[in-house]
Amino acid sequence: MNDKSFGALLIEGLEEAIAYEQGIGPGRTRSGEITARDVHVDAPPAFDGTRVRAVRQKFAVSQRVFAEALNVSDRTVKAWEQDTRAPDGPSRRLLELAEEFPEALLGKVHGIR
Repeated sequence: MNDKSFGALLIEGLEEAIAYEQGIGPGRTRSGEITARDVHVDAPPAFDGTRVRAVRQKFAVSQRVFAEALNVSDRTVKAWEQDTRAPDGPSRRLLELAEEFPEALLGKVHGIR
């Protein structure tokens, strides 16, 4: 337990707030859960067949290997690339992450020569 009195802690907190407002101190980091009231999460972008193919070709892998890395069927990847189906939900976010951070997905593909 802290030996400081409530008054001393209150004054310390107010001094930190003033310093933060003046741009002097780093302030305290937020503790606890971040809720939807606190932040905005960008929606994942839409992916058409051309964009899905471009992401896959960035990896230089077949549709089947790409599908396995994404944990979807190779028929799904084929349908995406032929524009007979569009990626939705978590697939859009996963494709976005694969596009932006290919090394994260490539780390799951072993035996590349």
